[in-house]
Amino acid sequence: MKANTSVFITGATGFVGSHLAAELAERGARVRALVRATSDVSRLSGLGAELVRGSLEDAEALARGVEGAEIVFHLAAVTHARTEADYVRANAAGTRALVEAVLGAKQRPRRLVYLSSLAAVGPALDGRPVGRDDPPRPLTAYGRSKLEGERACLAAATDGLETVALRAPAVYGPGDREMLRFFRLAARGLFPLPAGGERVVQLVHVTDLARALVAAGAAEAARGVYHVAEPKAYTWTEVAAHMAKAVGRGVRIVRIPRPAVMAAAALSEWAAKIGGGATMFNREKARELLAPGWLCETETLRRDTGFEARIAVPDGLAATAAWYREQGWL
Repeated sequence: MKANTSVFITGATGFVGSHLAAELAERGARVRALVRATSDVSRLSGLGAELVRGSLEDAEALARGVEGAEIVFHLAAVTHARTEADYVRANAAGTRALVEAVLGAKQRPRRLVYLSSLAAVGPALDGRPVGRDDPPRPLTAYGRSKLEGERACLAAATDGLETVALRAPAVYGPGDREMLRFFRLAARGLFPLPAGGERVVQLVHVTDLARALVAAGAAEAARGVYHVAEPKAYTWTEVAAHMAKAVGRGVRIVRIPRPAVMAAAALSEWAAKIGGGATMFNREKARELLAPGWLCETETLRRDTGFEARIAVPDGLAATAAWYREQGWL
């Protein structure tokens, strides 16, 4: 990406968005970010980013944000909600609102990059990595809402607007709180996994994902849907072993029967409902965990953008554990 490129980011205060903002600033881009009134913007301010106060429901803020930007990176999303309508409102309707702002800009951006998820296409079947042309089979309301967002972005492609959707698997690295719970379990010497056959996954380190997003925004040939991940697949048993090494403990794998996994997810939903909130671990999430594999084809992204993941899971987990310890999280 050329220095001084003007970019607009939604979700810039989030886990992935903060890393993307830092990557862009390091490359000399002029960063503008959509931020809520309640967001911690200290990191963005330190990068010299221009702040646009508002949300995806604020048409005026979106119009100000996209005007004059060369590239728009859309990362804002809801990852856990109480109802499917809540997911749709944030991830589908919110994306459509951003697309409308982009198309309505007087000085229209040349490219829109949407951070999607493997949840939008669904798990691998028969051990074959999913490709960009495979029919989507999302298992969850979250996945369905991200797929709607994808379709809204890709349908907006015109002679003057190029659109790219980047599907990511589970993301880990400094700042992530979702994977932190597994590190804490490993630090206690236990790692629960669903019973049955080995399940395989591809993961992506947040630094690599930020680099991939930049590549998707800059590469002339980039168009349409891509998958981004470390190309190597790991069983969850291997991930547990690497995580155990990262925290300096031996761990015992505890196999949980499928009915018990679903029961625990239902209990988590019930507790969240009583508390008036949402939970990341619900019955839909349990179905994702019980899927045989989350694998994706990454060669097309390499071919069209030159991006290759640099951080392997063993090294990435070790560095992530070190960061957690420095922050006092682990």
